[in-house]
Amino acid sequence: MFSAMRSDRTLCLVISLMFSMVVEAGEIPRQLAHTPAKQQKNEVAFVVSYRTDELSAQSSGGVRRAEVVYVNTKDADGYAAYLKQKPGVIAVEPNYPVSNPRMPKAPIVLAPSSVRSQSISSTPNDPAFSDQWAWQAPTQEYPGVHDILAAAKKSVQKRKLRIGVADSGFHQISDLEYTKGYNFSTVDGPGADFYTSQINPSCTDNHGTAVAGIIAATTNNFEGVAGIVDTELYAARVMSCGYGALNDVATGIYWLAGQPTDAAPTLTKPVDIINASLGSSASECPTYLQEAIDFAVSKGILVVVAAGNDGIDVSGYSPANCNNVITVGSVDRRGKPSDFSNRGTGIDIAALGELVRTLNGEGEASLWFGTSFAAPSITGIAGLLKQYAPALPLERLALRVKEASRYPQDYDTNVFAGGIADANRMITKFDEDLSDIRPSFKPALADTARCHRNAYLNTSVDPSQLETLYEIDSSNLGTLATDEHYTVFALPKNQPTSEATIIAASQESKFLAPNIDLTENEYLFDICKRDGTGCRYGRTLSLLVSEQVVGVRSCSGG
Repeated sequence: MFSAMRSDRTLCLVISLMFSMVVEAGEIPRQLAHTPAKQQKNEVAFVVSYRTDELSAQSSGGVRRAEVVYVNTKDADGYAAYLKQKPGVIAVEPNYPVSNPRMPKAPIVLAPSSVRSQSISSTPNDPAFSDQWAWQAPTQEYPGVHDILAAAKKSVQKRKLRIGVADSGFHQISDLEYTKGYNFSTVDGPGADFYTSQINPSCTDNHGTAVAGIIAATTNNFEGVAGIVDTELYAARVMSCGYGALNDVATGIYWLAGQPTDAAPTLTKPVDIINASLGSSASECPTYLQEAIDFAVSKGILVVVAAGNDGIDVSGYSPANCNNVITVGSVDRRGKPSDFSNRGTGIDIAALGELVRTLNGEGEASLWFGTSFAAPSITGIAGLLKQYAPALPLERLALRVKEASRYPQDYDTNVFAGGIADANRMITKFDEDLSDIRPSFKPALADTARCHRNAYLNTSVDPSQLETLYEIDSSNLGTLATDEHYTVFALPKNQPTSEATIIAASQESKFLAPNIDLTENEYLFDICKRDGTGCRYGRTLSLLVSEQVVGVRSCSGG
């Protein structure tokens, strides 16, 4: 939603974490989570949020701006009021119960289609790929799919992504590899073990595996399904068997964003995108959760969340009602909003949430239903653009994902404000925009008239370096924003885009770039802020020389 402000919150007491938790309809019965170890019967858990400079001595050594306190139920109202009056306290809110969205139907395990391709040049050879409808091109009959295969073929991987999944029900299966994971659930952890079989073998939850499979299952390995992106995958287990406390979700988000936490080893680098297919019936986004999301956003991380499956307005469901997230509703292949999907103006985009082919905890390709499985398609689609343009700013990444959506005939924007995701349209439009901004890039001395300008030659400290001076002509690119510059970066060959450094920046349409060495470097062009941040196209456009070098001798002798 990426809006700036939220309304004041009203304090609501949650007498028990397990009240209001409903077993998902149609799902195999599973073990309910226990109350967190610190919380006793007849206690209420509050999350107390502090100003940055007023952290409690009990709050995670200053790492977090919040702490959980437990209060006897009969004293809850009075103690909450007392806490709110303490200096530095900005909010006292319930540690709301959180769960995976109620599944409208149980997963269906089917044998993969007999259609099996042998070559990545046409389609992935994963046996269940032909039933992964989201990858197919839209038709008049089925406009609710996302053309992912065409986009994946166009999306050049310039950097391998890091994607985090905040969920539970992670299983160790051969078609899905996790780079790292940790259990943040206070119900049965925290701890280094995050696979369901390691913690509670009797739990039948495999929700996180199904979500992760859509994003990152190994593609083209003759097994299971195809994941949308080749990524380093990080599992933040924030619930126990599908249930838990919302503050644990916040902790998991902080960890994925590279912030130190009490127990988990800090990630060396934050992830690029976080998927959270979970939710809580909090009428407003709690401060502690919003601050975790805002921290992730400050690190340039896209946060994608499920809208929920209660068929109600999404404004009553967190984190879908938080700011700075992309909230995803569910449609079927015909492009019709799913009956179960939450709806409203808070839905930023819609994706296929019915008959979604992914993996269960046994590694079987199965069909799943719910906004939980629409959200990871958006995560993967955003990943296709992010791997292609690694330096693309978060705001532009989110905007391009949403702007590329389609609105089929009879699509009701009163149900979902956002349209249906179109991965191919997103990548195609990005490529077209890159082509439109390609400037002229040539040696400065290629201009014959310039060779006769003695004043120009005499201004050079070292005339022998004139052959390495190049001119960039961006006069066809239109108007810059006040803080934008035409920018040239030097990138050593075979290095990631993150190693690119600015060598020239100007608000003039024609300007010079010195010390060009085409044998050692690639040169990139973008429209950025003066310091090279906020680039419109993620430093994606390579400059191509448009004319041959004119030797300095012939120039000066003319």
